[in-house]
Amino acid sequence: MSGRLLIIDGHALAFRAYFAFAASNLTNSKTGLPSGAIFGFWRMLFKLLQDEHVTHIAFTFDPGTRLERNDLYEEYKAHRKPMPEDLKPQIQKIYEMLQALEFPMYKINGIEADDIIGSLCKKFGKDFEEIVILSSDKDLYQVLDKNIHMLRGKRGVSEFEKIDPKWVKTNIGITKEQVTDYMALLGDASDNIPGVKGIGEKGAAKLIQEFGDLETIYKKIDKVKNKSLIDKLIADKENAFLSRKLATIVTNLKLDIKKSDLKLPNYYDPKKVQYFKDEGYNVLHRDLAKQAGIPIVSDGDAKEESETSKKTTKGKKESNTEASADGSKKGKTDAATSVVAKKSYKRIQSIDELKKIVSKLNSKKPISIDTETTSQDPMMAELLGISFSEEPGVAYYIAFSHSESIYSHLLPSAEESLKILKPMLEDSNWKKIGQNIKYDLLVLKNYGIELKGIYFDTMLASYLLNPGERRHNMDDMAVDYLNYKTITYEELVGTGKKKQNLYDIDPDKVSEYACEDADITLQLHNVLSPKMDENIHKKLFYEMEMPVLLTLADMEFEGIAVDKSYFESLSGTFDTKIKEHEKNIHFYAGRQFNVNSTKELQTVLFEDLRLPAEKKTQTGYSTDHSVLESLQGTHPIIDDLLSIRKFSKLKSTYTDTLPLLVNPKTKRIHTSYNQTIAATGRLSSTNPNLQNIPIKDEEGRLLRKGFIAKKGYEILSLDYSQIELRIMAHFSNDPNMIDAYNSGADIHKRTAAGIFGVPEDQVTPDMRNKAKVVNFSVIYGVTSFGLSNNLRISRKEAKEFIEKYFAAYKGVATYMEEIVEFCKQNGYVETLLGRRRYLPDIHSSHKMVSEGAKRVAINSPIQGTSADMIKIAMIQIHEKIKKESFRSKLLLQVHDELVFEVDPKEKKEFFQMAKEEMESAMKLKVPIVVQGKFGGNWDEAH
Repeated sequence: MSGRLLIIDGHALAFRAYFAFAASNLTNSKTGLPSGAIFGFWRMLFKLLQDEHVTHIAFTFDPGTRLERNDLYEEYKAHRKPMPEDLKPQIQKIYEMLQALEFPMYKINGIEADDIIGSLCKKFGKDFEEIVILSSDKDLYQVLDKNIHMLRGKRGVSEFEKIDPKWVKTNIGITKEQVTDYMALLGDASDNIPGVKGIGEKGAAKLIQEFGDLETIYKKIDKVKNKSLIDKLIADKENAFLSRKLATIVTNLKLDIKKSDLKLPNYYDPKKVQYFKDEGYNVLHRDLAKQAGIPIVSDGDAKEESETSKKTTKGKKESNTEASADGSKKGKTDAATSVVAKKSYKRIQSIDELKKIVSKLNSKKPISIDTETTSQDPMMAELLGISFSEEPGVAYYIAFSHSESIYSHLLPSAEESLKILKPMLEDSNWKKIGQNIKYDLLVLKNYGIELKGIYFDTMLASYLLNPGERRHNMDDMAVDYLNYKTITYEELVGTGKKKQNLYDIDPDKVSEYACEDADITLQLHNVLSPKMDENIHKKLFYEMEMPVLLTLADMEFEGIAVDKSYFESLSGTFDTKIKEHEKNIHFYAGRQFNVNSTKELQTVLFEDLRLPAEKKTQTGYSTDHSVLESLQGTHPIIDDLLSIRKFSKLKSTYTDTLPLLVNPKTKRIHTSYNQTIAATGRLSSTNPNLQNIPIKDEEGRLLRKGFIAKKGYEILSLDYSQIELRIMAHFSNDPNMIDAYNSGADIHKRTAAGIFGVPEDQVTPDMRNKAKVVNFSVIYGVTSFGLSNNLRISRKEAKEFIEKYFAAYKGVATYMEEIVEFCKQNGYVETLLGRRRYLPDIHSSHKMVSEGAKRVAINSPIQGTSADMIKIAMIQIHEKIKKESFRSKLLLQVHDELVFEVDPKEKKEFFQMAKEEMESAMKLKVPIVVQGKFGGNWDEAH
């Protein structure tokens, strides 16, 4: 016996990867096709191989054909949902990649992966010191042995639980030999193994513990104490024995496989590492190259990066925490420019030296600026130093003293240093460059420095080139555009228990890191600037994104006041509601249980109450929000569960959290606005996220009450009325829709008249409400299935509504056809101002993927134009506030709404100015209407 064999259920690993990365929307850099499952599969595999130190490996897959067990039971696995459309091609690609990299892979017609696993364990059980099975299937517990154990997914994507015979005995209460009898009683909903109805995990285990096996249970059935249990056993006796057959793993397949066939291939071979890059999986290539010790950077001074560096680097260096897995799309350089190999980085050690260097700087040259601080929150950050560069490869850093730093006595004070730097920083004619420069602007503003002359943000430039990606942080951009690996923040400060404060690290080490930031930012500017001068980007970048950055900075600096005691009280109210719903849930369940425990909830819903199970996860049937919503109407417990989740989320996201986010210096909340998240150009906000406060329900109103005006001021809310529908009227040029807006008609009544076939004066409130849903659903490319869900009507009725809608607004139907065709021909769609969104998936051969891209193609110009319009309005209002010296300020932007804090003395004048600027931001073929009012808090003004 020698070596360690890892047997992997390939489909299980692929499904786990698919759902783990579903929200990331990863695509391959070459094909543009979905790649989350592929990326996750290989990422998890590399981690496993590192952790498990195996010598041999085997992948097993289900055949995708009729199974031999179907001859025993036709309904076996019949209720399984079909594989997601975008997963099928990814699994095919995984097959292809496994073969290319020479991993042993086994798939047999009619035979399940579990049977191949069982037979491999039987055949090689005495040949290996240990066999490890990666699977989540309970059936496989029966093949465990002293040297055979399982790894079952526990949490996240890389945490696994070891399952061995001892675990089975301890956690289930049976031996591995009793697993088939246990499964006979329990059944398996995922495989449609019937079992005995009404017997759950505990009941099945108790019967096996008491009687030993299935035969003895039925032989001594009169000894079963529970009468109702006897009835269940008798009623399902045939199913019990059938279920045992179905659950028994085949271990005697004739496999023409030798031990040497299972040898782990050398996946570190340079050709195999290169294979990932050739196939368009850039991050996987970099990960594997690092593990293999293969250099991929020519610069000897550069350090290798870790994947986590892109996710935990200080906020200054990145705008998004999720990095795209598969590299670049349009806009990136075909061959990355090599970074200057020779670097001249210098730490300035005295005020005199700083004066000398600053005096030699050329104000006619753009200069990149970067700050080092104590916090990702610019409003709380303390300055630790500033770096700058105006020539590629040359950069300077001055570290400041800090009260808690062990190096403090060696460093000049921030106050003295900033006096020297202030004229340069505040010179509006001296062009400033930065990576997420809004952060530096705010940090410096807190130190009495008004950073002026800001003209280029490398993060925003990267976003405009590739709005559908998330690779706008410096680490990724340096690789993509400069073929250079930056020093990561983690490499500088460490991680976990070894993590240090930045101010406790040798200033010379910090200097290398900080100078590199400034240098790389300058070099990224030199690559990206010519691209921003192209017509398609020039106006958007210089006249919209850069000016709105300055507007957002002032909004963030201003913040908004909140009533802390109100939110604390509201939190108590939500707590009471949670307890009421919990009491109802326990009543419906017939017992008390932990409502927040997924496992206990699975038992209550799918075993005790026998509700229809749908989405399978690694730990059983899913109880996520979408599943609960789909179960509404099947049992009253579902409404209470959804209510608990709603109030728990409102508590954790808002009422418990908002008081903690109040800045101790300003006594206000300062949200952070992101320009580089949404592909449509929409802004988003974090810490706190104010874009997701519910709009339609009572809870949203309660939350808005807590946002208040400062003493002596009022809150003003101004909102675009039906702006996306008005933009659709413009794009579609539909005469009926344009006439409705130009004549001041009620668009929802007009639509209701069309879809219900009645005169407008006979439209009821219910008809109008349904028409309103139709109006806003259609601009998102809704299907009849989607509309039936939105309105809770049949798909047939929904289909008729859509047909009648397009009959009433023929121009809309024409627009949708034409925009999809335009996207197919050009690969992108664009807003009125030319903001582009690239959609390679429009050419996908997989229907679900291409249909999704079509819906995005229809909506992106509408939503993007709306985002552009409000940005223009914000810039214009911001300029007017400064020019006319208004004391009133713009505080918040939430989708189509702007929130202001207004001095009552300026009330009438300011309202008129802001309303006019919003309505004139962009000219459409229909009137733009803005509505608004004043109040003491946001709710009163909303």
